[in-house]
This record gives sequence, C-alpha cells and structure tokens, in this order.
Amino acid sequence: MAQPISLLETLGGEPACLRLSKAFYARVGRDPVLRPLFPGKTLRCATEEFAAFLIQFLGGDENQTQHRWWLSLRESHARFQVTPAQREAWLKNMRAALDETIADAPTRTAIRHFFEHTSAYVVDHKADTAAPNHPELTERWNQQLALDKAIATLDPEASADFRSRPSVFTGLLARMLQSGRPHLIPFVLESIGADHLLTTRRFGGWTLLHHAAATGCLEVVELLLKNGADPDLLDRGSHTPLYSVANGCDSPAGSAIVRALSKAGADINACAGATRATALHAAARRGHTEIARALLELGADPTARDTKKATPLERAINCRKKDVADLLRQRPLTASRIP
Repeated sequence: MAQPISLLETLGGEPACLRLSKAFYARVGRDPVLRPLFPGKTLRCATEEFAAFLIQFLGGDENQTQHRWWLSLRESHARFQVTPAQREAWLKNMRAALDETIADAPTRTAIRHFFEHTSAYVVDHKADTAAPNHPELTERWNQQLALDKAIATLDPEASADFRSRPSVFTGLLARMLQSGRPHLIPFVLESIGADHLLTTRRFGGWTLLHHAAATGCLEVVELLLKNGADPDLLDRGSHTPLYSVANGCDSPAGSAIVRALSKAGADINACAGATRATALHAAARRGHTEIARALLELGADPTARDTKKATPLERAINCRKKDVADLLRQRPLTASRIP
C-alpha cells in the first residue's frame, strides 16, 4: 500500500515552512503589539528559528534544524511572558500568513487550528490543551509535549525516546552537559558510544564537542575526540572547540581540555568569527587564567591581534582581568601575528 502523503509534503516541503515564516514575520515587523518583543534591527533570526521549528516538528530535513536554539516550546517562549493580547495578535498575523502561503484549504484550516491550540499552551504554562483535530498533527503534538517534558526533567529514560531524531537528541545531550549534573554524564557517554554520528550533529549551531568544551566535561571531550570528532570543527559563529573552552569554561578541567584538544591536532592559534579572535583572546577577556596558561605553554601567540588590532594582553587589561594580564606580561614577545 502507498504511504499517505505527509503534511510537510502537502505544504510543499521545507521551502514552504520558510515561506510561511517569512510571510508571518513580515507582518510581525509592522505589528505594534508584537514588534517590541523583538528588539533587534531585523527579524532574520526569528524567521529562521520559526522555520526550523516547523521543519523539525513536521519531520523534515534534520540538517535544516541543527541551528535551533530551543527545543522546548515553553523554554523558547519563557522570556516573553506572552499575554492574551499578544497571543491574539500572533494568531491574527498567522492567519493572514497562512492565507497568503497555503493554497490547500483543509491543510490551511488544520494548521490554523493547531496554532490556536499550541498558542494557548504557550500562554498558560499550566494548561493541558486538547490535541489538534488532525491525525498527523495530533501525533506530532504529543511528541512535542513529550520533548518539552524531557527538556524540563532531563530524564535519561524520557530522552532516550528521541534517539531516532539525532538533532533533537543532540540538543537533549547538550542540555544535560549544560545542567552540570554529574549523574547525567554516564548517559551522555553511553549515547555517544552507541552512535558515532553524534560527533557531527549540532544543537544551537554547536557540536557536542563545542558544548562539552564550554561546560568543562573532559570525559565527553575525550570520548568525542576518540570517536573521530574534528578538533577544529567550526560552530555557527566560525569558532573552534578550543575557543569554546577558552570563552565559556569556568571549570578546573578547562586547562586539561585545552591539552586534549591540542593533542588531537587543534590549531592553538586558530582565529575566526567576526572579531578574528584567538582562544587566547577569549581566555584573556574572560579572565580564565589557567586556560590562558595552558594555551601559552602549547604555543599560543601572545602578540596575535584581532580585527580591532587588540592583543590578548590588551583584552585582559580592557576587561580588568588582572591575573591574566599579569600572566601575559611575563611572556616574551615574538613577531606579531595579524590575522
């Protein structure tokens, strides 16, 4: 028997999700109730994020969902504290966007009803809203509710149900690392050992190696490297895992992670991103003295300059990180390296 056509196929695939998101946020940009919720100059990030949510929710291409910042609907909307008036404005603009982009009337109606239910769920965090009146949407909504619960509890058993969705599962593992709960690390290690594809999957634009480096989890860093993770793989901002540990790790394990990445072949002087800063710049700015010490011992250039022509020492002084500044003053100067 032929497989039934999915809702995503009926819509027109992943491009249709982006069209709907663009049509919706074009209206949000002109809406006096909703526009203040997005203080940025543009709505590009919001547009991309909503399109990625739709693609993920409807079972689309995982490669187009790996840069999502949030997996839980409640988590992603918590900072807004959405009011009933804002919900109504949201629905008004969404109805107009649906009318503009979806020609098939039954599909348009089903999705409109879906958004009416889900928006009520977002506004009232205690509400247990009824499932949408559409077989596929009902099933996918129940999966989303299960995902919201898994994110809230970080329960390994509940999280294991999402192994078949690698990008979503990567997000759950990343949240476990970020939580700092030691009892969750064995589950993360077991999951990585069972699926080597997790070395390249992303959440929030970061691989698990970036997340493990930033959160100071040496065990996970070492296993990922053992499984073939590229120590110089770039995140969405074009930064390496070495930059992640220098910029984000407050753990005593930070220097050991630097050494593990270097041993695996990481470029100690890699510079990328908007500012072309090195890991040593990041450690200086954050005041991570022991990480800076490890970088210097492994050959980090203390005279490297970023796009503002600042050296790591100047970064440390500007950010009032005295210990790192003192450390950098002790280093002999070498030929300047300007990216």
